[in-house]
Amino acid sequence: MKGSNRGIVIEKKHNFTAGIVFFVLVLLFSPSFPAQFLCIFFIFILVCSRLYAEYLSRHIRVTRIDSELRVFRHEWVRVEVKVENHGLLPAFMLVASDSPGDLSVIKMRRTFCTLFKRSWTRLYWDGLCADRGVFHAGPAVIKGSDPLGFYPFRVTSTETTKIYVYPSIRSVNLKNKNGIPLGNITSSNPLYEDVTRYRSLRLYYKGDERRRINWKASAHVSAQSQSGCLLVNEYEATASYPVMIFLNVSQNEYPARNKKYFTERIIEAAAAFCLKASRERQPFGIIIYISEAEGGMSVIPASVSSPIPALERLAALDYSIPAPCEPLKDFSVTRNSAGHNSRDPVIARGSVIAMLNYGRRLSYGTRYIYTGPDLGDEAYITLSLLKKRHLTLEYLIIDERSLFPAVPGNSPRYQVKESGYDII
Repeated sequence: MKGSNRGIVIEKKHNFTAGIVFFVLVLLFSPSFPAQFLCIFFIFILVCSRLYAEYLSRHIRVTRIDSELRVFRHEWVRVEVKVENHGLLPAFMLVASDSPGDLSVIKMRRTFCTLFKRSWTRLYWDGLCADRGVFHAGPAVIKGSDPLGFYPFRVTSTETTKIYVYPSIRSVNLKNKNGIPLGNITSSNPLYEDVTRYRSLRLYYKGDERRRINWKASAHVSAQSQSGCLLVNEYEATASYPVMIFLNVSQNEYPARNKKYFTERIIEAAAAFCLKASRERQPFGIIIYISEAEGGMSVIPASVSSPIPALERLAALDYSIPAPCEPLKDFSVTRNSAGHNSRDPVIARGSVIAMLNYGRRLSYGTRYIYTGPDLGDEAYITLSLLKKRHLTLEYLIIDERSLFPAVPGNSPRYQVKESGYDII
């Protein structure tokens, strides 16, 4: 909860000065005693109402329950705002409302309430997240006045709620035919022992490392049997193969028909891989290629951390305008004497060069997955050079045409379904 009330803007709409001047003039120049009494009475009412409204406006606070919210596309989100009266005077007939920003709101409501001294109420509304993106809800506005309604005021909170709308949840069930799964696999080689995955204890053998000795368990067994034996920890031996997803959202490489729809579907496929890898505790990363311009690629390195950074980057992805990201370097495009690229235009497209250059930096055994439009046979032959670095290449292609299951270079190619819960 954000408890700070800083950034409160107070706007008052009143005619206090004109009213006081009018009644003072009537008081000074009217010979009638009842008129003078009424002027003094109204002056007192105006002053008290003004002080009442000023006091309330300074003690009405608006705070947001959540500064950030995360939700998947096509799901509902609830935004809550807390309205508090920190003063000793009651606030009558307050009207609280919030701005939904660009979200599609179905159940927006205004709260009409009376807050007594040191009390609070909660305002909430439900929004349907129909589009992927990053949205901002707010500011919240509280309208009120003094009990007589002479001096209305408005309190506007500058705090907003940042809403991350992730791509839709999809299912992807893709197994590697070469025996490298999406996750850790058990190995018989003790060199792959994972010290975070305890398995059992065994007797100490000559040559075992001293740091593997479990001194506490050895002392306990020695005290009971008086044998003086030492016990050594054994761990599960696993081999980890990281996953790197290459997401191609360059609009120049997509077909003109259904370009935006295909791009959003590919983003959903990349998000599905991130979620699957995270569930299986697999190190994964993602490369987002936007355009051929410098700065058209951003990289989230492979790690075993939460998928939230990758999902947030996918939520904020705007493929129409390249964002300033990691520049593309080490382009292996040579030029001839005429100054033209010597590569074939199909092979030298930006996504292929970026995927090839970054693949040279990946670690041994990485599962390199391409998601995007079809690249063409010559591009697949060029990318097959990465197999010399012991990388496993796979392609998730979205295309209106029927594709063969394999590409030149014997790397599997999968057709992405244009709709539905399942990606392939």
